[in-house]
Amino acid sequence: MSEYQKFTSLLEDWFAHFGRNFPWRENRDPYYVWVSEIMSQQTQIDRVADKFFPRFIETFPNVDALAAADWEVVYPCWEGLGYYNRGKNLLKAAQVIVAKHNSQMPDTVTALEALPGVGKYTAHAVMAFAFDKKVPAIDTNISKIISVLWPGRDTVEVANELVSLSQSGYAWNSAMMDLASSLRAGKTIEGELGETYFADEAVRDLFKPKRKKPVKKAKVDKPKKRKHRIEVGIACIWREGKYLIQARPKGKSFEGSWEFPGGKREKGENFRQCVKREIQEEVGINVSVRPHFYEELHEFERTELLLRFHRCQIQAGEPSPQEEQELMWIEPEKFSEIDFLKTNHKALEKLKSMRV
Repeated sequence: MSEYQKFTSLLEDWFAHFGRNFPWRENRDPYYVWVSEIMSQQTQIDRVADKFFPRFIETFPNVDALAAADWEVVYPCWEGLGYYNRGKNLLKAAQVIVAKHNSQMPDTVTALEALPGVGKYTAHAVMAFAFDKKVPAIDTNISKIISVLWPGRDTVEVANELVSLSQSGYAWNSAMMDLASSLRAGKTIEGELGETYFADEAVRDLFKPKRKKPVKKAKVDKPKKRKHRIEVGIACIWREGKYLIQARPKGKSFEGSWEFPGGKREKGENFRQCVKREIQEEVGINVSVRPHFYEELHEFERTELLLRFHRCQIQAGEPSPQEEQELMWIEPEKFSEIDFLKTNHKALEKLKSMRV
């Protein structure tokens, strides 16, 4: 048995007894694996497993659900992970997967690397963890294990040789990742793997992170970046004591929830012009727009959402769905019976106290 075969055999035996459990290992759906890999960049994997991954998957259980969302909807599920371009690229990549790959995760390195936010390591990780391909997902930790055990040898060549001798690309890469985690934490490597390769304390010390002395830096007050603002004009159209509401259409975020019609204010428009245009586009009618009776600002990490509610009356036409949404007229006293978007709740309370 060669030295590479011996190490790989002992490694896979160690992993079978001491490997960690993560949600994306229990269910190796390619979508789960991909999301976990993107989240684990720059974030401790235990925090991803315990908090961020379950929260994200509960809201976006598959790539179609993610692709149909807007960033304003994705952001609350990503909040706390930081490095928000990762989340934005995840959303863009989901839309590419749905549009170009029939909602199926690509199963080649080339196709994976063509997705926004997916580099060589992530592509190899998805190939190994999701499709069990015998390719090494080489990061700094795996490189260090190889360089310590086989100093002077080419890391990539050794990794390719090791994984080719494994029974499973998934198990080998998972085992190397868990081994690196244990070594960094200063844990004893149990079993024959530890006795053979990591019994020497001098070897184990090579994996302990070096602590740098903190360097005090002079505080400099940096100007805060101005948040990107999205402004939405909303129409509360009333007739004969009732208001017109619509359900979010199929395929859109918060599908089936109810709201007042309206949309984003475009450049050069005032709010009244915005409401008139949006109502013509959404329900095919002309309305008169009164001054807003309520506005609310929602602040996020880098954006803020301003909602402005206007009461309106029909001037011409009869409401008809232009975007395959369901329409309904409802009395204010029945608002509580409807599943409205949370962003409409305070405006609803205002309307209940107003005369129609």
